[in-house]
Amino acid sequence: MRTWMPTAAGLTVLAGAPILLLATGHTRIITSADEEAAAVPLAAVVVPCLVGLILIRLVPPSLPVMAIAGDDVTRRQARGLAGVALLFTALAIAVRALPGGSDLYPLVKVLVLLGGGWLVLRSARGRSPARAHRERVPRLWYRLGPVPAVLAWGYLYFYSPLAGGGEDVSGYADWDRVELALTMLFVFFTASVLEEWFYRVALQTRLEALWGRWPAITAAALLFVLMHAYRLVDEPSVVVALGTITSTGALALMAGYLWSRYRNMWAIFVVHGAANALALIPLFV
Repeated sequence: MRTWMPTAAGLTVLAGAPILLLATGHTRIITSADEEAAAVPLAAVVVPCLVGLILIRLVPPSLPVMAIAGDDVTRRQARGLAGVALLFTALAIAVRALPGGSDLYPLVKVLVLLGGGWLVLRSARGRSPARAHRERVPRLWYRLGPVPAVLAWGYLYFYSPLAGGGEDVSGYADWDRVELALTMLFVFFTASVLEEWFYRVALQTRLEALWGRWPAITAAALLFVLMHAYRLVDEPSVVVALGTITSTGALALMAGYLWSRYRNMWAIFVVHGAANALALIPLFV
């Protein structure tokens, strides 16, 4: 199957969003749907992910690549998971448009992504293609390979001059610390762990076995971006759409490449969790 054209088109969308923002003078973007979230510099989102992608590629220079084997079970799983992703996108938009929908949204996410993903994989049982690939990745690189990229990304995103003095967390200053900690833990499991398990570990893995690395990373990233289209319910504008594509797309590409190269799910959980909550840690100090 020829995948280079849709892959190129998808990467053009993901790369074109920050370029259009920069060209139109929008140098700060909102990276979260939380009411307390403040805008962050565009460079603090794009540059760390680019550096992360480069380090993932270079550490080490060579690693085994997943073999492409398009069996019927993998095809059925991939189609089913993609269908679940599209269903969740539609439901997320509908739910967030309801009064109090933001409170119902996490429950819908768990039911659809976790429940739907489990049903798809159970109905078309087969060994995950990631297992065979992980067995071929040297243990040293499985454990330590992600470290340089994750640390460089975290420093550049939160603490370097690119961050413009750090993310403004003043909106959370009045929260009770116990409540804030419990909320962060809840978000870690319902967003960081669940989303990475579904979009990278489950969906991207099956697409990689069918199409190869970058077509799969791009397709999973676009579905991940589409999942966040509900942000347009509250503020429908081109700028918000481009900002959403930029912030979620950059995270998805980096997490997707991390998963594809090292098959270390803890690395992608950490990156996603840090993107959601690391800026709030100083509130506890």
